[in-house]
Amino acid sequence: MSQDNQVVANLARCEILSGTGQADPESLATQLAPFAVPAGTILIRRGSIADEFLLVTEGNARVAFGAEGAERITVVADSPILGEIALLRGSRCSATVTADTNMRGLTGGRAAFARLLAIPGVLENVIAKARQRLAAGITPVPVALRDATTVGLRPILPGDRRLLTAGQERETVSDMTLYRRFFTGGPATPAMIRYLTEVDYVDHFAWVAVTSGNASVGGVSYVRSAGDHALADISFLITDKFQGRGLGTLLMGAAAIAAQRNAVTRFSADVLAENAPMRAILNHAAIGWEPTTTAVIHGVFKVPDPGRFGITPGTAAALGAIVDTLAIRL
Repeated sequence: MSQDNQVVANLARCEILSGTGQADPESLATQLAPFAVPAGTILIRRGSIADEFLLVTEGNARVAFGAEGAERITVVADSPILGEIALLRGSRCSATVTADTNMRGLTGGRAAFARLLAIPGVLENVIAKARQRLAAGITPVPVALRDATTVGLRPILPGDRRLLTAGQERETVSDMTLYRRFFTGGPATPAMIRYLTEVDYVDHFAWVAVTSGNASVGGVSYVRSAGDHALADISFLITDKFQGRGLGTLLMGAAAIAAQRNAVTRFSADVLAENAPMRAILNHAAIGWEPTTTAVIHGVFKVPDPGRFGITPGTAAALGAIVDTLAIRL
């Protein structure tokens, strides 16, 4: 097989190009070259000038965020593309990427990257993957509950689906808690779990509260309305042991910060009429409830001041910086 044919064959295996027409990969192939490296090879160095990207067809990469010797987090990423974040931002590389296993794939420069993003559907896919990798490298922001317990707030990740699953998690999320969140008996479906945990961090944003052991104990999310760009639906889920300790209040403040940064000015909420704790939080946000004869009540309110919900200026600045980091607006 010639090198050109090998490149086209490798492109057909790239997850980032799934669903595109054959003509698009073939036009991109002329600007790419195959690569193969052994485990331990440094592929990208933090602080280097962004001038190439890698499409991975085989192997895993280890991504270290932060300066050498003081990395915030190191993750193993089975990623279809590497080096794209700095190219999207037009900045230097923010992480060091090392081959965790033997790796194969394709590499290209700025012109190839521009051509890649021009393929219908690819830009959205690349940005989504970039935001998820950035979220994985974020250190949780500490906040204190009413009983002085400290938890960390960070963006939700696909791996946080455990918070919503049944079985072993029923000890922490009871049937009643799930019913209050989803208005139906039993756990969330796999499709719903994926929808709730694989977010875009702009139109759909979610914070998760985690313990020092990185166990998820609660979260808040908003989803922007398709018909009103300034309106988003907000919802909460808090494990049973962390209810009544002020976590919901702090999550409301954190959600307000993300909304403000992403041009959401109003929240809407649907709550069971019997859910007094959540109604209390929403009442503190000055929600206007609509008349109803059903068990579920609906209301709309302005995105509140985070300071009214226990978010200090320092915490607000840290959470706001996270939201801005994940936006990647071109």
